[in-house]
Parts: sequence; C-alpha cells; structure tokens
Amino acid sequence: MRTLTRLALQGLGQRVAESGITLNRADLGALASAAGSAGISPVLIDVMLDDTQPEVARLRAFERVSCALSRWTYQPTRADVAIAA
Repeated sequence: MRTLTRLALQGLGQRVAESGITLNRADLGALASAAGSAGISPVLIDVMLDDTQPEVARLRAFERVSCALSRWTYQPTRADVAIAA
C-alpha cells in the first residue's frame, strides 16, 4: 500500500477478509503509519499490530482504523452527494 487512497483501503480490507489479519506486515505498517499521521488512536493501532492479541481484537482494531482512515481521506464533492441522493 504505497499511497493511501480509498481503493488501497478497500484492497487491504479485501485481503484481510480473505487471509485474516496476519497478512503482509508491510501493508499493516503502512496503514499504521497513515493512521498515526491522521491522529487515530494509538491504542487501536497498537492492538492491530500486536501479534500476541487475540485475532478478533486485532480484526476489530483493523476495522476501526480503516473506517476512520476512510472517513479522513474521502471528502465527497457536491457531485458525489447528488449522485448518492
């Protein structure tokens, strides 16, 4: 995940859904770095990266981090809102 885009987040989410949270550490590291820069809770980031945590806790932390980043990176335009309506 070189750049933080909505498509990159969706791709990472798909890989986690297929393979679990124990996927490529580089992807999780990039996500954690972007989340830290965005001011997302360091506790969530730590739980997501901690291999000693239960998988369900790591998955929930991943979900909260990725959702927060999705909201942070996606700024809808008037056209997007009109299309959605």
